[in-house]
Amino acid sequence: MFSNQKGKYRYLKTQPLRIGLLTVGFLLICAAVFMIGFLTKGSSKNIFTVIAVLGMLPVAKLIVSFIMCIKAEKYSCPEEIHNLINDTSKDLNICLGYDFYLTSYKTNFPIYSCFVYDGSMILLSGDSKTDSKECKEHIEKYLATNSIEGIRVYILDNKNTFIDRLKGVSKDYQKTEKDMTAYALIKNLSL
Repeated sequence: MFSNQKGKYRYLKTQPLRIGLLTVGFLLICAAVFMIGFLTKGSSKNIFTVIAVLGMLPVAKLIVSFIMCIKAEKYSCPEEIHNLINDTSKDLNICLGYDFYLTSYKTNFPIYSCFVYDGSMILLSGDSKTDSKECKEHIEKYLATNSIEGIRVYILDNKNTFIDRLKGVSKDYQKTEKDMTAYALIKNLSL
């Protein structure tokens, strides 16, 4: 139910609830530590207050993640597209994932699905307004920064074209180390 593995179907749908529960849990722990110090020492000027305040740093980070996940949730891969991709790729040995949300300084790039095959990274855009050229440049920049060479990036906004590319993958193909490294980079870049 609470898949926290990037690239799994429905990842973007489950993340807000998962991170929301983590945030509330950590917030309650910080409040409990503060209250223990206050009730045992009779004042807020003690080491428990310092620990509670420092515990709020990860809570603040979780709150930011929670807000971003709520914003990205609507870009989760639709079930119809997932089923179509899943049926087409069931016998293939490739790096394939769903529900990516890439962020950059200027804009964000929702990606329904991505697969890496034989030096090509093919991504299905989750929003027709996505600037494919800018998204491609963003990914290529990080590929170059991480010394991953020989990967061509294609951003597609048509599910039928994406499925056609997936159908073109040889059933005998075995994913390579370069494929797995490029796919891992997309997962790391994603929210």
